[in-house]
Amino acid sequence: MYLYGASGHAKVIIDILKALNIKIDALFDDDITINELLSTPVKHQWQGESPVIVSIGNNTVRKQIVDKLQQCDFATVRHPSAIISPNVRMGKGTVVMQGAIIQSGATIGSHCILNTGASVDHECIIEDFVHVSPQATLCGNVHVGEGAWIGAAAVVIPGVRIGKWSIVGAGSVVVQDVPDGAIAYGNPCRIRSQQGCCSGNHDIADDSAKRIAVYGAGGLGREVAGGIEKINKFGKERWNFIGFFDDNKQVGSSVSHYGEVLGGMEDLNSVSEPLALAIAIGDPRTRYNIQSRITNPNIYYPNLIAPSFKILDPSTFKIGQGNIIQEGCSATCDVTVGNFNVLNGSNVLGHDVVVGDFNVLMPAVRLSGAVRVGCCNLFGVDSVVLQKIHVGDNVTLGAGSVLMTKPKDGQTYIGVPAKKFEFE
Repeated sequence: MYLYGASGHAKVIIDILKALNIKIDALFDDDITINELLSTPVKHQWQGESPVIVSIGNNTVRKQIVDKLQQCDFATVRHPSAIISPNVRMGKGTVVMQGAIIQSGATIGSHCILNTGASVDHECIIEDFVHVSPQATLCGNVHVGEGAWIGAAAVVIPGVRIGKWSIVGAGSVVVQDVPDGAIAYGNPCRIRSQQGCCSGNHDIADDSAKRIAVYGAGGLGREVAGGIEKINKFGKERWNFIGFFDDNKQVGSSVSHYGEVLGGMEDLNSVSEPLALAIAIGDPRTRYNIQSRITNPNIYYPNLIAPSFKILDPSTFKIGQGNIIQEGCSATCDVTVGNFNVLNGSNVLGHDVVVGDFNVLMPAVRLSGAVRVGCCNLFGVDSVVLQKIHVGDNVTLGAGSVLMTKPKDGQTYIGVPAKKFEFE
């Protein structure tokens, strides 16, 4: 047996094959930096080996790989713990994971994923390349079109039709039909955007648009959601914003006009397809703690950079992942920005500035030349750090303050010049 795709999804399929005592000869992946997965060798050039399971969670990518593997035999795999009626028809290449239930008269297409604990009731029709996520429930006579994705713990009531290449958000309760190419979520589920029907190659019309969510449904979360809209309008990226995650907000609650809360940390860690995430929390330590609790390998962290961000010398600018850079910010030359920082707006980074990880710069902060910043620092509105100052970790600089000397870690500095503030 061979798998195509060396991802977290492949790890689950490897466990299923081991439970079935099926030998895995090798995996294939286009990423030449991956040479093994769970002690199984990973190759980078498919030469007709079969049978194959395409072990990729993203429906569009999975179809692209299937189309690429011409004249290939595809295997169908069912975990021993899955409960499947003998009166179920199932296509090639489909994977049924641990604890899934498929009732009598259901028809399952090819290259589908019935994920952990998914429930498909009597006489449902699931077309090719569908992904039914963990704990999702399809009641009787539901019809799911090609390439659709049903989010974790979503519920679809009897007789509803889910359109081709549409997305139903985690925790949604679907009480009416969802059209082709739509993004829908909430309880009750509502249509949030619509891409239109799939194209001739069965991809969503705007295939460059990637799914993204925001963690944090407060003021910064709304700002980031608005920034995503601005990037879509004027930037180089294209994003499908699906909603918010927040442990302190009720699922389905509205966040202004931008969208709804899809769930909390547990729901985020259950997302079964690639999802871009922006952590929109203003407190540096809280940002750090939230990111450390995200264990889902399907979550990745793009840089969300406002189109107005200006870089004097792009060839010397370096940046990590998960950063949020809002309107009016600028950097000169030889600037390095690490991971998960927030530049709130109109920040200026001088030459040779190095910013570490999980720092938050409130509006109009200025870091002068050769300033070095560690981790989890908070710089107040309109504060200034003079040249060559090294700011360590967990430092708070008050609004309007000017830092002229090296601060001690974990302390708060206020004033002009900034001095250590002793709390009573």
